[in-house]
Amino acid sequence: MKIAFFLSNYPVLSETFVVRQIRGMIDLGHQVTIITGQHDLSVDDPLSGAARIVSVRANTGDASPIAQLLKKSARLLLGAQSGKSRRRIRAGLTGLRDGIVAPIVDILSVGEQGLGHFDAIIAHFGPAGVRAMYLRDAGLISGPIATVFHGLDVTEHSLVKKFLPHYRRLFTQTESLLPISELWKKKLIGWGADPAMITVHRMGVDVSDFPMPQPRRGAAGPLRLLTTARFVQKKGLIYAINAMCAAPGDSHLSIIGYGPLEKELREAAAACPARVTFLGKIPHREVLAELKRSDVFLLPSVVADNGDMEGIPVSLMEAMALGVITVSTWHSGIPELIDDGVEGFLVEERNAGQIADIITTIESGEVDLASMRVAARAKIEREFDNSELDTRLEQIAFTLAGIVPATEPVRVAEAVS
Repeated sequence: MKIAFFLSNYPVLSETFVVRQIRGMIDLGHQVTIITGQHDLSVDDPLSGAARIVSVRANTGDASPIAQLLKKSARLLLGAQSGKSRRRIRAGLTGLRDGIVAPIVDILSVGEQGLGHFDAIIAHFGPAGVRAMYLRDAGLISGPIATVFHGLDVTEHSLVKKFLPHYRRLFTQTESLLPISELWKKKLIGWGADPAMITVHRMGVDVSDFPMPQPRRGAAGPLRLLTTARFVQKKGLIYAINAMCAAPGDSHLSIIGYGPLEKELREAAAACPARVTFLGKIPHREVLAELKRSDVFLLPSVVADNGDMEGIPVSLMEAMALGVITVSTWHSGIPELIDDGVEGFLVEERNAGQIADIITTIESGEVDLASMRVAARAKIEREFDNSELDTRLEQIAFTLAGIVPATEPVRVAEAVS
């Protein structure tokens, strides 16, 4: 199949889950094109050229981007008597009327040649789906559209206010919605989406890349806790630090990451400097090495003041796959990943005291940690293994394209081994 992934920006270093999904479709033998609003040429392509990349707003020639757009606008208006030009003007103005400029800029930027036809178009994040929809309305791309909703795109107040009218058009003008959690499915239905067009499709991990160490360290001795996250409000890191300072004993928290709240977090950690270490930004392989050395992975996510929420954090999945005990919150789709007391621990948002109590409980040996690790690993294998998720996404794409696959899928990696 010819599959297009429509992304607002590519590559985005924090969106490894998107890259992994694209790689999955390539490995299944499909012809993949990445269509991106902006192609960041300063960042190496994580797919190393395995997919064709088309930039919607690629600039050519010596003219400035503004001059190019003015020139293309004039050409479009002069050709307004043609059916194609009227269609493009109408699509662009529809978006503009409802408060977003991106569609008309995209339409003007693509040019007469268009982007082509695809058997399936998979857009990641609601705004990207909206942009793909308007380009299709304008006749500049064709193929069925499925939009993946992650978290920020359905929670952040200003973004939802801006895009909700366009999401509602997406619900009636495109073919499929792919929220990553049951919670987001309910939200989309609440906004008016037909349940029949919604399929919950998880993000996941490559389980085979996470061999579970046997045996893991027992509960005796100080706990080694790890957190890895961007230093932003929704990650709740301030509560992790406050809990560490409040918990009795000698447990220690290592924090991997960076971000705008670093000064605030370091100031909080000054209350117990011997128990909190900042490791900064490190490569993913080193993150995994730290995770393997840890007893507990802590991610006390919260709803940010602007409404921003998690989806289902992949970092929690990685920890569970490795048999590391997880402590998180009753937040967003996290309870769909962690059954409290079975596959990990959940606490109330913004409750450092509860986190401290859980740390004490784990240290005391009151919980059967071995059974919890096995249950956590089994949950990832059962519901969040990328190999199985790739096959499900491929089937979604076949259904969108109206194609009945002739044989069982064979991965490229398997075919050449």
